[in-house]
Amino acid sequence: MSFDQLVWVFLKASLLSSGGLQSLPLLREDLVDSRAVLSDGDFATAVAIGRITPGPNGLFVLSIGYYAGGLAGVLAAVIGIMAPPLLAIGLVRAHRRLAGRPWVVGATRGITATAVGLLAAIGYAFTVPLLGHPASVAIVLISLVVLIRFKADPLPVLMGGGLAGLVLYALGVPLAEGR
Repeated sequence: MSFDQLVWVFLKASLLSSGGLQSLPLLREDLVDSRAVLSDGDFATAVAIGRITPGPNGLFVLSIGYYAGGLAGVLAAVIGIMAPPLLAIGLVRAHRRLAGRPWVVGATRGITATAVGLLAAIGYAFTVPLLGHPASVAIVLISLVVLIRFKADPLPVLMGGGLAGLVLYALGVPLAEGR
């Protein structure tokens, strides 16, 4: 995939999402499903690496860029993801002035509901390959309960899941198809 195509993929993901993990379904659709630049496993690994690194929440985009195109992919990710927010500063100023208007409140709620749908879609896509493996399903369910019920910090939960996966792998327990 060429540099300009990678920039376009990340630019589109940035324009069509409102931050956080909301760009994941769009990036997965372009890089895994449509263009087959990455496998599901590579995509999931890139996201996991990006999520466990210290720093801003969106660092996973850089690791996806690296998996998709090496250092040029990282640069494409930086350009594509950072351009819209930098250009949106004017929109933020306008939103501050218009935030109380009913049409702005309605649009904001609609965008929020759509973001939840996007997150559910990526959660589903990540979960399907694990469903045939009880140990993976157990890790998913335990993580979900700990995150929702106890409002735990995601980093220790990710680390716990990684440790559980390492132990289960060492014991020969399958967690997913492929690598």
